[in-house]
Amino acid sequence: MSGMLNCLGMLAGLAALLPAATSARAESDVERIFGHIAASGEAYACFSRHYTKAHLASHPEQNVTDMLVYVTRQVGPDPYYSLNMQVNFRHIRKPFQISGGCSESEDGRQTLGCGVECDGGSLAVRVKDESAILVEIPDQVRIYDPSADADDETNGADSIPRNARFGADDKLFRLDRTDLKDCLPVIYDEETREKIAKGVITQ
Repeated sequence: MSGMLNCLGMLAGLAALLPAATSARAESDVERIFGHIAASGEAYACFSRHYTKAHLASHPEQNVTDMLVYVTRQVGPDPYYSLNMQVNFRHIRKPFQISGGCSESEDGRQTLGCGVECDGGSLAVRVKDESAILVEIPDQVRIYDPSADADDETNGADSIPRNARFGADDKLFRLDRTDLKDCLPVIYDEETREKIAKGVITQ
């Protein structure tokens, strides 16, 4: 009888551990990008990088000096993702922006595959660790000038300065997680921008 009681005690102990084991489901890479996904299914994340003069001196073929990336997860029949990016280039004071829609990748080499608007090329996002991502830009992607008149039809590739281009060493960028408020310049939805500015939405 004592042996049976010992077995029952062991089984009870194992049963007590089962909920914890079940709740310890490994996070997907997409979840790791956001760090937190709201009960509604929406999620927001901001990443940035400023390259020092020393870094740029050692990478003369890199034209990007600053990069800001805002990634969102929205809900619908299926979750969908978007990416807005702002970049600064050497020798140009004003920033340029990129935006597009993304989907979860199934090739195992990237987390999100993103297509830039207006058939402007593609880029990919991978998780580096809990506080950083890798942004891969294999080829040139379409950028636009946010300071230009939105109704100006000439705000296309022909209107972008020749030196506002990704260089030979602008293929892979590591960006660090930062406060959502840092991404306000690339948050286009007014309601969301206001909520983030007021701290209603936090990362």
